[in-house]
Order: sequence, then C-alpha cells, then structure tokens
Amino acid sequence: MPRQSGYEGQIPESLETLTLNHEMIQFRKQHLGRYLETLVTRPYDEKMVQYLDLVGKIHTPKAGSPALNVPLVQMNALMGFVSTALINTILGLNLDRATEVITLIAFNKLLWIQNDLINRHYQA
Repeated sequence: MPRQSGYEGQIPESLETLTLNHEMIQFRKQHLGRYLETLVTRPYDEKMVQYLDLVGKIHTPKAGSPALNVPLVQMNALMGFVSTALINTILGLNLDRATEVITLIAFNKLLWIQNDLINRHYQA
C-alpha cells in the first residue's frame, strides 16, 4: 500500500485494516472523481492527450513513485468501472436517442484510446 503522490495522511498498517472509509481511500476516490470530471469538461487538445497518457504512466514505476506499480489487471478493472460510470451518466441524461447513441460511441472511442495509452506503459 504505497503512499499516493500528494497524500499526507496515515497509511493503513495492513490491507486487512483498510476500509472504504479510510482517509487514503477517500483521497483516491477524490482523484478518480477529478479524472472523471476532466474527461467531460476539458477541451480535447494536445494537453488533454498528454494528460491521458500520464494517467497510464503514473501508475507504473516510470513516473512518480518508483514503489508504485499498479498491476495492469487492476488498471483494466478501473477502466471497466470508468466505462460503466460514463454509460450510466449518459443514459441518465435523457438525451434524444440519436444524441445518446453518438455520445456513447464517442466516449467508447475515448476509453479505447485511454486504454491504449495505459497499456503502452506496461510494455516491456
């Protein structure tokens, strides 16, 4: 349970003592919330592509803490969660069907790009 960059609080003594209400989990949830917000609010320009690439890189020892190495299977699980969250949000907007479909397709393509940018940092 390495310390996430920017987290100043206590680290749990063991995985068994880590709860959903632990301040470290709350900190990570806030980071995930900012990521999701970024996906739907920032312009898709060169800076955004760099940000999406950094998302993959920071979860490996190649950036940030050398002790941090999130297994790819966990990153893939996270992308599944993000996909479901975006789909549920889009479906809850009560858009007309044509807009709903093109919005779902657009975010699906975005998540495939994000997944590719994540995976490239796990290559040998």
